[in-house]
Amino acid sequence: MSAINLSAGVRSNLLSLQGTAGLLEQTQNRLATGKKVNGPLDDAAAFFTAQGLNSRANDLSSITQGMQNGMKTIDAASKGIDSISTTMETMIGQVRQALQDPGSEPPESAGITAPADDSTAFVVEAAVGGGAAFDVTIATGDLSATDQAANAQTVVDAINGDANFQSNNLTAQLDDAGTGFTIVNESGQEVVLTEGASSGGTIDAVGDLTDARQALMNSYNDLRTELNALSADSGYNGNNLLMGDALEVVFNELTGDDRTSFTVSAKQADGTAFGNVTADRLGGAEGDATTFASNVNLESRLEALQSGVSELRSLSSQLGTAQTIVENRESFTKEMVNTLQAGADGLTLADMNEEAANNLALQTKQQLGQSALGLAIQNDQSVLQLLR
Repeated sequence: MSAINLSAGVRSNLLSLQGTAGLLEQTQNRLATGKKVNGPLDDAAAFFTAQGLNSRANDLSSITQGMQNGMKTIDAASKGIDSISTTMETMIGQVRQALQDPGSEPPESAGITAPADDSTAFVVEAAVGGGAAFDVTIATGDLSATDQAANAQTVVDAINGDANFQSNNLTAQLDDAGTGFTIVNESGQEVVLTEGASSGGTIDAVGDLTDARQALMNSYNDLRTELNALSADSGYNGNNLLMGDALEVVFNELTGDDRTSFTVSAKQADGTAFGNVTADRLGGAEGDATTFASNVNLESRLEALQSGVSELRSLSSQLGTAQTIVENRESFTKEMVNTLQAGADGLTLADMNEEAANNLALQTKQQLGQSALGLAIQNDQSVLQLLR
């Protein structure tokens, strides 16, 4: 097939129009996509650099979702601690009210007869709650040979002045006749008299539980059950920091030794695991007649509950610190994502104002080129007219 010969003027204008059309297509593509680099052919270095930046930004964006889940898990545990603390304070109130109730008379031993003379030393020995025995011995020189009432008073004074009897909340009191005595047990534990005039005798741990204390004990146990339920229900998305779970919050997109993360768990002051946050763990053992009928046992329970409240405050502070760490890291990661995306956009996005101006200029140039091409063709036609 023979080639079509174009005049120099037509060919020059045609090449100019083709170049303008190519530039116009490129400009319109940039306006349509908003990017000046749409593929490696546009600018390989910029394209692959932006691709790497966007890839890391996407990875970090995915990680922020894990951080948000972590913060919600911590928040759920914190709210659980707040409610548990309120419950603990109410339990403490129940114990305080029980202490204010007079209660029943503390249990006491059967009557013990004082020595009638000074022929032998007099011994009273006791063991509390199965512990080691301790005693008071009245030597013969401290006893009267004829006055039993005086001897009874001597024994009572000796028992009430003994450090072991005092520390175990055991006291002696004279009987109505004044010639004997009983031992009153306010220890909250069973007492066995192992030697002396009442050897083999026992004293009950506590007296009868009054109706008022019974009602307070029932309320206390109801609160205790609710405390355990609150702890069990303080989880989020399968993780419960109050029931011994540990949560790892990942902070970057790397793996192995390069990965950074933060593990959140309930810990004691010494850094060891706190364990399950339950009533028993916080000093709120189940209330029973032995506890609520004894002021000594109630005081011990009150002290344990107050210690538990202190532990809850420490645990709440730990979770608050963990929440701050994760929140700060999430904020940092979001800023990093914005920085990476801005860097990628700077490499690939087109300046829309510039491209719009280019588009208008190229359209004008195209129109001028078409006019010039028309004039060149008219020149060729004029030559043809001369030949005719």
